[in-house]
Amino acid sequence: MTDRSAILARLARLTAAEADRRHLADRLCEASRVILAADGAWITVQDTGPQHLPLSTTDETASALEDLQDVVGEGPCRDAFRAGTPVTAVIGDKSDRRWPEFSRAAWHRVGRLTVHAFPVRPGRQTFGVLSIYLRPDTAWVESPEVAQFLADTVGAALLRDPVPKLEREPTGGMWSARAEVHQATGMVIAQLRIPPDDALALLRAHAYAHDTTLVAIAHQVVTRQLDFRGES
Repeated sequence: MTDRSAILARLARLTAAEADRRHLADRLCEASRVILAADGAWITVQDTGPQHLPLSTTDETASALEDLQDVVGEGPCRDAFRAGTPVTAVIGDKSDRRWPEFSRAAWHRVGRLTVHAFPVRPGRQTFGVLSIYLRPDTAWVESPEVAQFLADTVGAALLRDPVPKLEREPTGGMWSARAEVHQATGMVIAQLRIPPDDALALLRAHAYAHDTTLVAIAHQVVTRQLDFRGES
């Protein structure tokens, strides 16, 4: 079973590192690579059309793999986005009939490795993909369930709708709810020493991961039931 609390606590600690020097997407991407014990990772977002945007890559190999898919118009990440399900590709000296051009070009560009692509789908609609690659001497130590949970949680952190209009506390009303979210954001800033946008993103990711509301998570922080330096 996926230990959501442990993953969230580790994601928060890793994302807080270098908060003053690196963009949130870069830190989430690197944190995902570390948590999944991968050699490299990258995050892309896409709409229903053919255009997609790489948000972050951890290294040149990840950048090359994404660039090749963009150039040839095929690959595991594109299929993961279209199908909304994880896709695995083994890059070797034999062409993969699912993506003949990509697999051939990837073999010549980056050599033998395995790509795992996980759709980013914190809601009902997939809006991106979290991908990792593993060299032949790197063992896959995490389960696909952990990777998919992490992809969805990272997606929730990257969304830009911090307080849904219908989200309110039973007794305090919308203004009270917003005030508590604001207070909780400030507390997370102090706990992890990160910028306000990053603190709010982590609150949002935490709410998604525990299948609850942002207001509920904010209340736990304000009442000190939850501390992002180490989940209670």
